[in-house]
Amino acid sequence: MTEFQIDPTSWFSERELKYTPKHFIVSKTPLTNEGKIWILNKLKGRFSVTFTEDTVDDFLVFHSMGNPAFEDPKEAIFYELTWS
Repeated sequence: MTEFQIDPTSWFSERELKYTPKHFIVSKTPLTNEGKIWILNKLKGRFSVTFTEDTVDDFLVFHSMGNPAFEDPKEAIFYELTWS
């Protein structure tokens, strides 16, 4: 039997912010549904989803969920290496 451990950070903190603080690193790779699930499952830090001027175009808004922004620069690099 495999022992399952719950990560308290995931359960008791709000990791996805509704705004993007100035110190967050914005990724250049657009977010997809699979990418967001990956962020929630694989990363630990806080993040937000931001819309840059490139994604404000009406056509792109329907095809993109925006770009993720990360508080931890290491997580931003990890996301870029995985999803770009």
